[in-house]
Amino acid sequence: RRTPPRGSRAMWAAAVRVARVALVAGLWPRAEGRGSACPYDDISTPCAIDRSGVVRESCVLGEPGKATVVGVDKFFVPQNVKLLVHRADGVDVTLRAFGVKVDGELWAGCPGGGDDAFNGTLSVNLKGAFHDTIKASKWVGFDWKGAGLPTTAWGAGEEPFPKGLLVTSTGRMELHGRPKTSWRQLATTAAAGGLALKLDGDADWERGDELVVGSTTEDAAQSEVVRVAAVRGRDVALRSALRFQHEGNFTGRGARLNAPVGLRSRNIRISGQMADGTAAAEAAAQAACRAALWGFAPGGAGRVQEKCFGGHTIYFQHSVVHIEHVEFTSMGQSMVMARYPVHWHLAGNGTGNYLANASLHDNFQRCVTVHGTSDVHVADNLCHETFGHAFYLEDGIETGNVFERNLVVSANPGGSVCTDFRRGSGARSNVQLGPAGFWITNPDNSFVGNHVVGVGTGYWFTFPVSPVHGEWHGAAAFGPSRLYFADNKSGFGRQHWWSNQDQAWTPVRVFRGNAVSGSERGIFIDGRVFGSDDSFVSRDLPGGAVPCLGDGCATCSGPLEGSFTWSPMAFDRTLPRAKRVYAPIGNHFDSFYAAHIIGYTQLEQSRGVWAAGGNLMFTGAVFLNNYAVATGFADLAGGCFRPTERSPPGFSLEFRESLFISGPLSHVFFEIYDAGVYVAASRWLITSDTGKDFYVAKPKAAFGGNGNPVYFQDSWPLAAPDAADAKGGHSAWALESAGPQLNASLSKLANFDTLSWISPYIGGSYVYSADAFGSPGSGPMLFGADAHSHSREWGKKGREVKGAKAVANYLEKNPPRFFCGSAFGTYGRWCGDGIPLCKCRGYTDDARKWYGQLAPWAPENGTTPPDCEAEPTAAPLRPQPEPRPGPRPGPRVVGVCEFPAPPPASTPYVWDQDGQR
Repeated sequence: RRTPPRGSRAMWAAAVRVARVALVAGLWPRAEGRGSACPYDDISTPCAIDRSGVVRESCVLGEPGKATVVGVDKFFVPQNVKLLVHRADGVDVTLRAFGVKVDGELWAGCPGGGDDAFNGTLSVNLKGAFHDTIKASKWVGFDWKGAGLPTTAWGAGEEPFPKGLLVTSTGRMELHGRPKTSWRQLATTAAAGGLALKLDGDADWERGDELVVGSTTEDAAQSEVVRVAAVRGRDVALRSALRFQHEGNFTGRGARLNAPVGLRSRNIRISGQMADGTAAAEAAAQAACRAALWGFAPGGAGRVQEKCFGGHTIYFQHSVVHIEHVEFTSMGQSMVMARYPVHWHLAGNGTGNYLANASLHDNFQRCVTVHGTSDVHVADNLCHETFGHAFYLEDGIETGNVFERNLVVSANPGGSVCTDFRRGSGARSNVQLGPAGFWITNPDNSFVGNHVVGVGTGYWFTFPVSPVHGEWHGAAAFGPSRLYFADNKSGFGRQHWWSNQDQAWTPVRVFRGNAVSGSERGIFIDGRVFGSDDSFVSRDLPGGAVPCLGDGCATCSGPLEGSFTWSPMAFDRTLPRAKRVYAPIGNHFDSFYAAHIIGYTQLEQSRGVWAAGGNLMFTGAVFLNNYAVATGFADLAGGCFRPTERSPPGFSLEFRESLFISGPLSHVFFEIYDAGVYVAASRWLITSDTGKDFYVAKPKAAFGGNGNPVYFQDSWPLAAPDAADAKGGHSAWALESAGPQLNASLSKLANFDTLSWISPYIGGSYVYSADAFGSPGSGPMLFGADAHSHSREWGKKGREVKGAKAVANYLEKNPPRFFCGSAFGTYGRWCGDGIPLCKCRGYTDDARKWYGQLAPWAPENGTTPPDCEAEPTAAPLRPQPEPRPGPRPGPRVVGVCEFPAPPPASTPYVWDQDGQR
């Protein structure tokens, strides 16, 4: 950036505004193209930094063979100045300051590895105690107005960021540590007491490096830290024996279930100094913080903030940030907003920015926050031992960001928002199942190959805008992003599509190859929140708020079930919302892994997948030893639409080519609930250590719904002869890896003991197979609920229906009750419940054809599906025009069903077995 010529400041300011707009529009050069590529060949002047901490000219800090220590109150790299840390081996530089501010450029190495990388040792220690925040001499700040940015985030003057490393709107930070493998997985099981690890690939770790080995049970405390004694290829020798066994014997597709091993130590280290800097004092301060967090109770935030006052880094709009092979520890300021180890803050278009191969461990709040920012790349990072959501999309406006191959091990309850905690009881009360490995408030981002161990919820989806009750609630973004990016000075403006998103009607951009284990939930799509901060709470620090944990708090999810829906649609997001046309599509979740999923806060809330809508289409998923694999709440806005050619209508959960393996924690694979579950070309395996009360399918013990079935096609128990055929071969590895199995019979298929028998919809609670679960020569069969029968095999009040005509007769009397979407909370308005299926507009012609292709209706069976006199006409959804400002509700974007009459007044509205309403 150039200094404006004298006498032309107004013209220069206008040019800057135009440039910022161009940047957001994608017309400005990518972030990594701004400034010099690698300045080490151009600058050789040694740095001379006085007590002011100001770097007055471009220079090189440090020299080989000599320890360099810079200790100042505040460290400042001005605009147009480049500070280069000498990158040769043998360099040892320590920088201690209450705050660091980069208006110019800070370099430690260059991209490319080898001699280009930083090969010495660099420590940046952000010092200061909680009480130092009131002293202007002890903090660095950012002037939003002076930078030409919207002032909605703070107002006039500098916003203070105590104990922070700031990269401002003119700043650039290039940190490129010595390249080392970020994480691997075991290739063989490592036994307790062992002194060696066999990895799935070579690792360039060295003697003395610190590793974490992830737990492979439901007990997250079995993740443990070890040190390297020696490395040879894939073999790692340890200095001390392992305390726990870590699985590594899964093969083929199952290899993702093996223990992860991550690198914690790096040669560039950014830390929050908690005490006097000695190892013993820092360890004691860490322990005091953890004790305060684990003992936290409402009203005790001040003590936690004082004990857990770590450092933080923050990157503003137009900054350039490239970080790789760097360690962050003792970072984050617990229970204070905007104080995280790595934080893009209202940065807008972040194209080209990245965090890669970093080691974030023993931090006090989160690992990585992407806030009001698009298109950054977060890859191959380790996040071990933090509090609150680990990877955090804050305001729901964030799009185009890529999270890939990141490893999370142990994210503990505690943070600045309600969902960071794990507390409460009862699905309809203030239950929080945090923290999440990935807190996802906008689906228009990519998640590939990530691995989560030991959290509350692996991947939690909940968005600012949700068409629940047929109306729009909330704005298109939470928190400061809503006003900041509506301001034209941000380069976006109120009319820009980014400020008018339909998150709840947007499919996930990419979700592939992600895994979670040792947690209370795997994927959770529900638990509506109404904000990203509780701004009405009194603030203890500038920019921070005490976490609000009551039922009325904006950041609390609740009710936990059925308060949110996700209806993915295809639409042109560049059009104004009133002109958009929506067509249903599927949500593709490929190769998802969930192992050892069980709840301790709320056992009954524990599931591998809980989905309120979403039209989730899982392909190649693997579930191992989950208390419950999948439960779905009806799509409250999409009705009976069929998202793709191969999908059934109205089923919001679909599994193809997937494998379900039970274990000692297992209670059920599929819960019969409000949303149908469709299982195709899949297999299941029941291990010999599975509990006696386990069944493949059971009704959810809940309110008087339980009205949609589990449909199986080309799916049956995995057995040895089946393992080599084309349909079952993708699961063959499980026969070798999962241990002894029970007889592959259907005796554990269904049990209806927990059905809510007061419901008028019990006929829809059944398990159906078009091919008798692979039995040669058999026709369709069905296991359904029957209050007047008892079967030793199928449990109390269950019966078997066999043969095409018998099954067709049952299905004709009990058609699926796909929810039509216009009357959430008024049960009885369901397609098929006194309303012929073809009278429901959501039940499109495509959906009717799919239903007609089920084996019982096939022409060769001599039967035909139920029909109507008038066929429905499929039509895309069109929202009504935007309403005028005021307290009135937003446009009704659903309501796709027409009903002949209101539901009967006697329709039950029972939420729980004990009759709570």
